[in-house]
Amino acid sequence: MSEKTPPDLNVTDEWAAAMEGQTVKDRVYEVATTLTSPTTVADIADRADCTKEGARSHLEWFVELGVLEKVAANPALFVRNEAYFEFRRVTELTREFETVEAIGDAIDAYRDRERELAAQFEATAPEAVVLSDVKSEDLDDTYDALSEWRAVTRRLRELHEAKLRLESGSSPAPASSLS
Repeated sequence: MSEKTPPDLNVTDEWAAAMEGQTVKDRVYEVATTLTSPTTVADIADRADCTKEGARSHLEWFVELGVLEKVAANPALFVRNEAYFEFRRVTELTREFETVEAIGDAIDAYRDRERELAAQFEATAPEAVVLSDVKSEDLDDTYDALSEWRAVTRRLRELHEAKLRLESGSSPAPASSLS
C-alpha cells in the first residue's frame, strides 16, 4: 500500500497573487468577506496589506453598507454581516433560476438529498449526530457528510426564500436586463 502525498499547496502565495494590483478598498473587502469572528482593524490591515488608517475608513463604509458589523468600539472589532451575504446568495438564486418552477425543482432535489443524509445518520439534523458513536476511521467521512448536510440545509433555506421572492414579484431584474 503506497502512501499518498498531499499536493503542494501554497495558499499564501495564491492569496498574495490575488491581492496584487487591487486597490486598498478591494483588498479590505476581500478580507472583510472572510471575517467570521470579531477582528481588529490592525489584523484586517495586516491581511489586506495596508495601514490601519487606510483600512479603518473602508471598514466603516462597509458597516454603513451593511457588509460588516462593528461589534465593539474600543478596540474596534468587525465581523461580516451574515444577513447581507445570505441576501446576496438569495438574490443570485432568483437570477439563476428565474422561475418558481425551476426553483421548485431545485428544492425537490435538495430535499431528497437532505432526506438521504438524515437516513444515513438516522437523525433529524446534523447537530443531532453524536460523534462519539462514530468509529475513528470513519470520522473524516462523517465530517464530510455532516458538512454537506449543513450546506444542503442552508441551500434549502435560501431556495425557499428565493422562491418566496419570485412568487411575490419582489426579485431583482435578471442581470441581462440591467444594461
